[in-house]
Amino acid sequence: IKVHKGECYGYLGPNGAGKSTTIRHLMGFSKPQKGTTQIFGINTFGNSEKILSKVGYLPGEPSIPSALNGWGFIRMMQEMRGEANEEWLNHLLRLFKFDPTPNVKDMSLGDKRKLAVVAAFMNDPDVLILDEPTSGLDPIMQNVFIKFVVSEKKRGKTILLSSHIFSEVQATCDTISIIKDGIHV
Repeated sequence: IKVHKGECYGYLGPNGAGKSTTIRHLMGFSKPQKGTTQIFGINTFGNSEKILSKVGYLPGEPSIPSALNGWGFIRMMQEMRGEANEEWLNHLLRLFKFDPTPNVKDMSLGDKRKLAVVAAFMNDPDVLILDEPTSGLDPIMQNVFIKFVVSEKKRGKTILLSSHIFSEVQATCDTISIIKDGIHV
């Protein structure tokens, strides 16, 4: 499967189907049993650091250190990626109506998800890999997110999105694969 510039490719399937495992392979966190995964022509397994520096990644269950506030997490992620686009960051904070000043431990699930969304998009990467991106967002923010993904496609972003929500995939994706028991059907 190839995903081209400006395309949003969706994995649709029930919980436990293999969507997150596929994404872990793409991010280089685990090795596929068969075949290889590549981003920018780079084999992903063993090169997750290179991949993370060029890709916006939103994990299905983000692990955000509870000792930090939102700004601390944002600055930590900017430092890890070696770049900061403050104008784009501020745009995202306004778009998602997110205030990063509270401590992570005091944030609601929805605010933690907003923080993870902002962190994935804040460096304006060309490729985005999003695992269950609207999980934890309220319906209004889900709609904001869907419109945002559509606008990012128009800007030429390449997006891989996994979900078990048909309407989300249908609204954002150009191509959809259904995955069940780790197999594309």
